[in-house]
Amino acid sequence: MPPTQYKTFKAKEDDLFKQLLQKYLPFWPLYLLLVILFLAAAYIYGKITIPVYEAYSSVVIKDESKGLNESEMLQDLNLFRGKKLVENEIEILRSHSFISDVVNNLGLYADVMEEKKVQKAPAYLTSPIKLRFKDPTRIKKVEKIPFTFNRDARSVTIGKDNFPINQWVTTKWGEISFIPNYKYNGDTVTRNLYFLLYPSQAVQASLMNRIKVVPASKLATVINISIKDQVPDRAEDILNELVKVYTEAEIEDKNQRAASTVAMVENRIRSVAGQLDSVENEIQRYRTNTGVIDISTQGRQYLENVGQYDQQLEQIKNQIAVLNEVEKFIVQKESTSSGIIPSAVGVNDPALNQMLDKLNNTQLQFEKLKRTTGENSPILVNLKEEIETLKPGILENIRNQKINLNITRNSIASTGNRYSAMLSTIPQKEKQLIEISRQQAIKNQLYAFLLEKREEAALSFTSTNKGDTRIIDKAYSSVQPVSPNKFLLYLAALVVALGAGIVWVSLKEGLNKKILFRSELEKLSPIPVEGEILYDSSKDPFIVRNEVGSRVSGQLKSLRNKLFFGANNKQVKKVIITSASRGEGKAYIGSNLAISLAMTNARVVLVDLDFYSHEISSLYELDSAKGMVEYLRGGASLGALLHTDKTTSGLSILPVGATNDGTAEWLMSGKLEGLIKELDASFDYIVIVGPAFSDDVNIQALSHIADASLFVIRQGVTSKADLTMLLYNGHMEALKNPGYVFNAVKGRGWGIRMFGNGYGYGNNPGK
Repeated sequence: MPPTQYKTFKAKEDDLFKQLLQKYLPFWPLYLLLVILFLAAAYIYGKITIPVYEAYSSVVIKDESKGLNESEMLQDLNLFRGKKLVENEIEILRSHSFISDVVNNLGLYADVMEEKKVQKAPAYLTSPIKLRFKDPTRIKKVEKIPFTFNRDARSVTIGKDNFPINQWVTTKWGEISFIPNYKYNGDTVTRNLYFLLYPSQAVQASLMNRIKVVPASKLATVINISIKDQVPDRAEDILNELVKVYTEAEIEDKNQRAASTVAMVENRIRSVAGQLDSVENEIQRYRTNTGVIDISTQGRQYLENVGQYDQQLEQIKNQIAVLNEVEKFIVQKESTSSGIIPSAVGVNDPALNQMLDKLNNTQLQFEKLKRTTGENSPILVNLKEEIETLKPGILENIRNQKINLNITRNSIASTGNRYSAMLSTIPQKEKQLIEISRQQAIKNQLYAFLLEKREEAALSFTSTNKGDTRIIDKAYSSVQPVSPNKFLLYLAALVVALGAGIVWVSLKEGLNKKILFRSELEKLSPIPVEGEILYDSSKDPFIVRNEVGSRVSGQLKSLRNKLFFGANNKQVKKVIITSASRGEGKAYIGSNLAISLAMTNARVVLVDLDFYSHEISSLYELDSAKGMVEYLRGGASLGALLHTDKTTSGLSILPVGATNDGTAEWLMSGKLEGLIKELDASFDYIVIVGPAFSDDVNIQALSHIADASLFVIRQGVTSKADLTMLLYNGHMEALKNPGYVFNAVKGRGWGIRMFGNGYGYGNNPGK
């Protein structure tokens, strides 16, 4: 902001503050009186009002969305904890069902009161008993039930009826039980106690409005609970009971979910156990019918056996082939032929091998000796005979082994074929077994899962005796009462007192139908205010003459100087004075103007043209003297009608007339204009006091005979509506050189009186 604008703004701000101060400061006695009255009322209110305390409690909620992560183990053991949000838990805490439980558990529908000299007070701590209704929903409002308690007899007396405590008794208010108050300190002071009964629904609604449940912050999961009450202990009991009911409901909810889950798991386990038993029986029947124990192992064994049998068949085949070669060699060769007999490789017969070895050795000897010995040599003959002897035995051995090998081969081939056949059926059996085993595996898994969940449910069920809500602070009350707060009470009394005074002043002046301020005149029309005349408590009609040094006298002379001797003087010699209605001071202003002019050694005539009130004539005791009426009728000369004032030299008065039956219509006659011209020739100044517009609007037509017109506005008397109507109809504009005289201006206030524009009723500040 530029420095110049800032200074202008500060000047306006200071000026506004000054205006407000000067506007309301004059009424300081009113403010002082109101402050005293309101402070006294606040003091009495603080004394007779029962103080109210506030109790607080806080709990932490395990909110799923705000970072309270548990370990997996704790989560697994807490199967039945529902998902929570702080916002939801706030509404649950304030729910009708919880509040209803609190009201019924604490018996808040029945207040015990103690009647004291000035006031009644709650007897929550001083009453020896409390009330409980069996059916609180049927309670009707009862204002007062006086009772007494007999400590020795342990009974309650209501009227003429005695009721024992700790028993349900039937009364006209319902079925009631009187129970001892555990908070009662057991004193022996005699008190006037009585019960107040309220419908439980009304108490619940009131409690719901009084309890405040708010989160500690946007990111916290802590909930703050508070309530205001006249008894701190009762407030604490209400909050503790609310948290208790909430926690018990939470535990009950978890228990119900746990019990329901456990029952469901048990039922499912029984169902799955039956299905699993059926599948196992089916597997047993299948294995029994198909001879399958372990189809994979059996298939593998079958495959191994078939391979072994094929290997054995190849070995037997090889052995038979070897035996055939040996047999062929022995049969085809001559007895004396040479050659090595094939070896019986693969034939596991030691006797045959020995015989073949012996035969080979014998033939080798025979061949060797044959080259060196004659054919008829006994040795050769013996060797030949031995060879011939060995061959039949070898052939017989070979044939026998071939027979055995063929038998063995047939047996192995048959067994192998059987295993091969069984091996070909394994895929189908395996498929069927897999299908059955799959059902068994599914049932086994489900059964194992249910058993696991049953154990988890059993473990979790043992943890449902504790809720998820943790109490941070049990209910505690404020040490000092929160209401009434003496500082705020007195401050409010002070503010209200000052505000009431300001409102009274503003309404008194703002809603007033009369003109109070010069500024109002200036806003209504552009007609200038020629002068302000303060209110004179002496009500002296000749104050200019009798109180020369007074303030009002000075203001009247100032008006005279402005009208007749001002710097912009337009040779004003004749002035006509009028007003909106009677009683606004036309005669007072006219008389003092005429006297002040005469005091300047001028010749002045004061003309009374008010045919309705003839105030000037009465003021100078000329009610019965001849005057304007007689002149206008033509029955008297002007000289005979003028009366010289005996006190003020140079002042003459022309009264209305003795008959006083003239009408304002005469003001329109030419004789009046001739009279004024005649007076103008004889006097220096002419002051004319005419009728009010409320009596005759023709006064506006007369104003042309004067040089200026003064319209008298009396502060607090002239109606805004009357002046507005005259302005609206053009009557004020019809006056010649009109100007206002703000008459009888009173100072504002009761102590420091202000007169200035906006601050006082006029324009000139004074004391």
